[in-house]
Amino acid sequence: MVIFNKNVEVADSLKDFLVFDFLQKIEASLASYQALYLFTGKLQNQNLRQSQKMSLIEIFDNVVKKTNGEVFVLPNDDMVVIYGEKAYDEIQACMIKVLFLFHDDPLIKNSSDLIQNGFAKVFDFKSQLDEFKKFIREHVPQAKAQNEQASSENKNQTTIGLFNNRRRQRDLTPTILSKMQKALSMMDFSSLIRRQSVCAIIGKSTPQMIFDEVYVSIADLRDMLMPDVNLFSNPWLFMYLTETLDKRVLANISRHDDGSLTSNFSLNLNVSTILSDDFLNFDETTNPVQRSSIVLELQLTDIFSDIKAFILAKTFAQYRGYKICIDGITVDKLQYIDREHLDSDLIKIIWHPSFMDVVREDKHFTDYVNKAERARMILCRVDDPQAVEVGNSLGINLYQGRYIQRLLAAQPRKTIFNIRK
Repeated sequence: MVIFNKNVEVADSLKDFLVFDFLQKIEASLASYQALYLFTGKLQNQNLRQSQKMSLIEIFDNVVKKTNGEVFVLPNDDMVVIYGEKAYDEIQACMIKVLFLFHDDPLIKNSSDLIQNGFAKVFDFKSQLDEFKKFIREHVPQAKAQNEQASSENKNQTTIGLFNNRRRQRDLTPTILSKMQKALSMMDFSSLIRRQSVCAIIGKSTPQMIFDEVYVSIADLRDMLMPDVNLFSNPWLFMYLTETLDKRVLANISRHDDGSLTSNFSLNLNVSTILSDDFLNFDETTNPVQRSSIVLELQLTDIFSDIKAFILAKTFAQYRGYKICIDGITVDKLQYIDREHLDSDLIKIIWHPSFMDVVREDKHFTDYVNKAERARMILCRVDDPQAVEVGNSLGINLYQGRYIQRLLAAQPRKTIFNIRK
């Protein structure tokens, strides 16, 4: 990360900036690369939370690293994404994600093409390398002036030059994990707990809340404790962290005394957590009458990493009266999931802009929905009305996501439907 402050003179030579350093690094294969310039600095919401900024960067970072590309952020909050041309289609998919991430912003609202509306610009280094360099030269002085003005307004403010996000973040290590666990043990954990409702929507009806998902926001956790750490860099350490979070959530709910978490809620847990003493302690403090209204959500990847452990945990939990929901199912994976054979009470399908493409291309998709049973399907991560329209066309009635939460907040809170059998 390159940092400039009021006591450091900004270098005039553009070769000092990481974007140009990277171009020199890939000089031998430049013709096989492309660049995407995003005018994110023009978004109306300039006070984006760190978690939202990181989400935007990570959308592209997960793709460009496959082709040894890089993601850069300019001082004016614009972004430069350099990627191998083989990743062009995936970058276009990322653009759709950006479209939905900022769909409420006036700069993007009612737009279906970020390039046509001027929010993004693509450069092919085969023929546009010089044009790209010139474009950056024209924008860097502007960013520099903005930063110098910010410095004069706040003597203690540090202004950031072009930096590489991957260099900026530290990997999760056992030492860092230990520090996080220590911090978690000393803080009010309830401040990290979030809720998001699963609602029934049929036709044009208003949402009817079925239950609340109780979870810990990983983005908020990172922002609060260690914003410069990539918690996903080590899958095994991250899994260990989530197990720690599971136990803290269970303990927090067991001590909850305001009556709001006694029934009709779901918990996102690891399979190993259900087989732990912590879950047994939670089970002992739970009213047996209420267990049938509590849903335990298990991630698909966790289930198939140890199917025997899943069967054991599922059988035990259902015997005690809890419901099981399989989470993390993408639209293209639905055909491979046999809900009845796995004996789960519910399944969650992740909404994605490509959802309708899969439905149109796969003539048997309706059969997959029928097999899974519509009444047991939840369409989650619903951020726009189209998802509900598509879901209703398929006969799906249960939804979850930010759009549903906005609809729910706009009306008086309804009586909760009981999900016991």
